[in-house]
Amino acid sequence: MDSNFVTKNGLTCQKIAPILIELIDNTVNTYVTRIVLFSIKFSCGYSYIPKFFVTKLEETYSVKTLDSS
Repeated sequence: MDSNFVTKNGLTCQKIAPILIELIDNTVNTYVTRIVLFSIKFSCGYSYIPKFFVTKLEETYSVKTLDSS
């Protein structure tokens, strides 16, 4: 999850032990040190809370805000 998205939407992060990020081209250039727990509830009533790693994404991707409606 993009760190700008987290900031703009006021999402709560949890600190974690650093995890080294290795990209698909085998380069290593950053660590993840935060996660966001984001509750997802399905129409069948099932709830799931995945962990999203927070990191800085490339500037070429736009950052959307969550719609509160």
